[in-house]
Amino acid sequence: MARSALTLDEAIGHHGKIIKYYRHFVINPPHGWTQEQLAEALDVSVRWVQEMERMPFIQSVARRKALTTIFGIPRSLLDLEEHEKLSHHETAHLQLWVIDSLEVAIRTRWQLYYTSSNSVTEEGLLNQIDILEQLADNGGVDERRLYRILSQSYQLAGSLARDNFHYSRAKKYLREAQRLAQEAQLPDLETTAIARQAVVLLRQERFEEALTIYQRAASLTTRTQYYVGAYVYSGLAEAWARNKHQTNYKTESYRALDHAQNLLAHGPSILAEENFTYVRLTAHSLEDTRGECYMLLGEPKKGLEYLQKASQKLDLTMNRRQCRLLMQQAEAYLAAGQPDDCVHHTLKGLQLAQALESPGNINWAREIHTKLLDSKGQSEPVVGKLGAAVIDPPQRKQ
Repeated sequence: MARSALTLDEAIGHHGKIIKYYRHFVINPPHGWTQEQLAEALDVSVRWVQEMERMPFIQSVARRKALTTIFGIPRSLLDLEEHEKLSHHETAHLQLWVIDSLEVAIRTRWQLYYTSSNSVTEEGLLNQIDILEQLADNGGVDERRLYRILSQSYQLAGSLARDNFHYSRAKKYLREAQRLAQEAQLPDLETTAIARQAVVLLRQERFEEALTIYQRAASLTTRTQYYVGAYVYSGLAEAWARNKHQTNYKTESYRALDHAQNLLAHGPSILAEENFTYVRLTAHSLEDTRGECYMLLGEPKKGLEYLQKASQKLDLTMNRRQCRLLMQQAEAYLAAGQPDDCVHHTLKGLQLAQALESPGNINWAREIHTKLLDSKGQSEPVVGKLGAAVIDPPQRKQ
């Protein structure tokens, strides 16, 4: 293991550097500990350790105490003595301020998720989750509010992990989000956490399991806001469309789509309360799901009509949704036997996916190229153009 040139004098005043110094030089000299060993000792991911070592100040008091125990770090170096001098009133005031800040932060992160890159969205997210967990452990705060913010945070972490092909981690985060929402009696968040688990299964092409999970989520929608119900039933429609071994898959897919549309059509034009689930589903955006389902159900031309309508009405600031829509159109053009249009939309989608740093959508472009190579249009020059753009080998599904 390469030894760091970091000195203790250079590390003082920066929590992450202090931990890095003690990890390298104090435990088990002369080799120190690896980040993997520290992650195991703290029961966190290696990625979280990497992020922690970049933090000037670690908010979690429990984490700092654990580190002093593991490494024998003097408590003063991790600012634990000052924390213990705070009065109860000062601590409560600080906790409220932190919760307010984290509530704003998760709202901003979800907006970034739809409009910006994965790395920008997830920078510091695990640290925020750790702070929230510590506040929950300390007690004395609005537990229901805290659990709501935690559930929102875990659902975002799960969505990002899914997009990075970390499916096991995604499901772990989403199950924790579901548990927190259930304990706090937040049916909207509980239902979206379950539905997002189904999305992970769809990405893994475990279609039958995804259908079962979506059906479970659908059974809870009698207690949710109308837009949550519409979100669940739009996903259920796709799950039915992909379960072609079921004798009634077409009928059930169309029925789920109609039900989602009716929920949106009859729901209030202004939400009764803030949309805490961040599903961002509207009557316009539902058209892309309908278009994809028609394509999956063997009606690519009809599917294209809906996808083109959705494209015309799309809010262009929603970059992630725009990327998905371009890939859906590419799939529909491929099914309709129009390779030129397929490649055109795939290349546009790929360019946007690369800007978003979205491995899932980048891989989607590779999969479309593979399908083109197996199609009648395999010899078309545009297929080679797409092949040059997707040089890296396809990601394997886990």
